[in-house]
Amino acid sequence: MKKQLLIAMAAIAAVSAMPVAIAQSPDVSHEDRDVVRVMRHPDGSRSVYKRQAGWKGMRCATYTANGQLAAINDYTESKHGQLIGCTIYNSARQPIYKVSYGYDRQARLVEERMFTANDRKLVQRVIYRYNADGERTKPLIVSLNNGANELAPTINADVESAHRTLSRGNRR
Repeated sequence: MKKQLLIAMAAIAAVSAMPVAIAQSPDVSHEDRDVVRVMRHPDGSRSVYKRQAGWKGMRCATYTANGQLAAINDYTESKHGQLIGCTIYNSARQPIYKVSYGYDRQARLVEERMFTANDRKLVQRVIYRYNADGERTKPLIVSLNNGANELAPTINADVESAHRTLSRGNRR
């Protein structure tokens, strides 16, 4: 009995000494302290964001509506907390894309570049602009990938929207 009490007290001391992440989602339980957020999407899929212990970064695992792993995004951060890179894995946990991030002198995100993981071919650029008040405006998405169906559906929708916007602008 005394041994069990000592083990319980040691466990309480260990848990109370651990840093506690503030959950931003009602789907996060007390057991999942490394989970930062769970996002549920309209199609029934969900994304689970977890802070990675031991390195500066975060992992986002996206699951289909029936709970199967669809993709994993591993984000790395600089010592200042800015995103510096991301590796995107498919459901078989094979790297398919790598992303790099660029910042201006005010430390604002100005560009994302997506490359194929194997041959480092540039497939997409997302360019961010800022208005006179320093607020970020809608990004310009440039797809350099001939097989646009290889990209995630949400990226396809953004690319198609950007192409429509650019086409309308050229007709004026």
